[in-house]
Amino acid sequence: MSFVYRQKQPRAELVLKISKECAVSELIAKILVNRGVESVEQAKSYFEHSVKQIHDPFLMKDMDVAVRRIVQAIQNKESICVYGDYDVDGAVATSLMIHFFREIDFPIQFYIPDRMSEGYSMGSLGLKRLKKQGTNLIITVDNGIMAFDAVDEANEMGIDVIVTDHHQVADNLPRAVAVVNPQRKDCAYPFKGICGAGVAFKLLMALRSQLREIDFFKDKTEPNLKAHLDLLAIATVCDVVPLVQENRFFVKEGLKRLPHTRKVGLKALLDVCDLQHEIRASDLGFQLGPRINACGRLEHASLGVELLIETDEIEAWNKAVYLNNLNQERRDIEKTIVEDAVQKILNIEQGDDVPAFVVQDDSWHEGVVGIVASRIVDRFKKPAFVLSQAENGNYKGSGRSTGKINLIAALRECDDLLLKYGGHEAAAGVTLDPKNLDEFRLKFQEAVKKQTKGESDVKEMWVDEILSSKQISKQLVQELSQLEPYGMGNAKPVFASQKVKVIEKRIVGEDHLKLKVSDEGFDLDAIAFRQAEHFDSLNDHVDLVYAVEINSFRNKESVQLVVKDVDCKVQIANCKSKK
Repeated sequence: MSFVYRQKQPRAELVLKISKECAVSELIAKILVNRGVESVEQAKSYFEHSVKQIHDPFLMKDMDVAVRRIVQAIQNKESICVYGDYDVDGAVATSLMIHFFREIDFPIQFYIPDRMSEGYSMGSLGLKRLKKQGTNLIITVDNGIMAFDAVDEANEMGIDVIVTDHHQVADNLPRAVAVVNPQRKDCAYPFKGICGAGVAFKLLMALRSQLREIDFFKDKTEPNLKAHLDLLAIATVCDVVPLVQENRFFVKEGLKRLPHTRKVGLKALLDVCDLQHEIRASDLGFQLGPRINACGRLEHASLGVELLIETDEIEAWNKAVYLNNLNQERRDIEKTIVEDAVQKILNIEQGDDVPAFVVQDDSWHEGVVGIVASRIVDRFKKPAFVLSQAENGNYKGSGRSTGKINLIAALRECDDLLLKYGGHEAAAGVTLDPKNLDEFRLKFQEAVKKQTKGESDVKEMWVDEILSSKQISKQLVQELSQLEPYGMGNAKPVFASQKVKVIEKRIVGEDHLKLKVSDEGFDLDAIAFRQAEHFDSLNDHVDLVYAVEINSFRNKESVQLVVKDVDCKVQIANCKSKK
């Protein structure tokens, strides 16, 4: 399947003004404008790195109520339990809470539901266990906004619940003591793009402030919340929330602190990943995150939390190695399912005309369907849901978006066919009765088509600039580093080159395409991850869409193209970039 890529053409006068007043190159200024920067002031704010970017946590609706209830629990020595989630965001949010309460010498419990037997969010089984343990107060992190029945059940048990979450909010709220979620329509918090661990971090900021006011730290040392930005950076990147505004501060500051972290579990994880020195946002998403996630996908997510809060170096190393091995097992399972799912899609009649995919197989492992959905989106540039059969016979699965489609908005139009759904614009989960599968597929596709107004959202893609090989250098990569950290909302710059000559091609690893290309007498190395299927069909001259990076091999550094698409057409067109 081929796509047409066009060069963005932002307003030249604005590019020149930002370049001059921010002392950056025209290319950097152009990329900023391509990402929605509309003034010099916004550009200056983009480069700013200051605590001034952090908003007052009490701007979140119900934050004051939540903090008062927690302070009451501390003063009365009640039993508090943090109810987390089984992904990286949930594991980090839970770990942040544990670290903070340890530092104020008030131990708390944590509970993570089992992905297979309990599913997402607070549920009846977990509540019954916590009731037996004598829990008085539950604080949810990264979940709970849709847990209406579970909160009611907790209330009947005499357990108070504080919900902290960042996922999309329904028309009504759970009947909890407090519901802290920036997505609430009545919430004045100015930044809605914070992750679940970010909301938990804000809760801890507010709680520390309140404890300070009642002289709680008179004979104690106040927790240094900046020291926990190493963890928050991981959750922010891995949960694919926009890396703008305060999220950008969290990640930039967290990346600085990671090489020097004092958390022995996190240090062991860095050692297992061979990340001791310069750490980039991509390392969080592709190295640390998958290993924390692996236990929740194949075993139990509490293993990830236990690693992140571990205090013994030997135990931390053993746990990090175990998660590393689990991650390799997860990759093997994922590879098999991706191949199967792609074949199912290729067998769909008129597949090019289908606006979105819903694929299912009873044998697929429930724990990896979300990653498989991401791979399908990468391959076909269309939203996808991947479903497997749960123990109770229902279909459960995960969906991912191309970035243009709001999954939750699409799922709302399928509400009558779903037993359960939740998530956010880019990623979501569903549970449905098998008898509704075909109708759900059609209705979801219609909802996606409605958002694109009946047009395919993949016919036309955009690149920041069309380059020749002689423009690609270490200096260019260094210049682009000013834009880091990259992630959702601040994507790595994407470039293109036309009709470059393929000098050499080979398959490396399991399914990666390694190339050497030449243009105007300049030779460059290129790697196209998971694109080995193009090996046989590759022409002598190709259009390439790629990012640029420095590749280090045997203590030698060279510029490398990280190819996004090798089966495409690139056109120079005088067309304005879309806002």
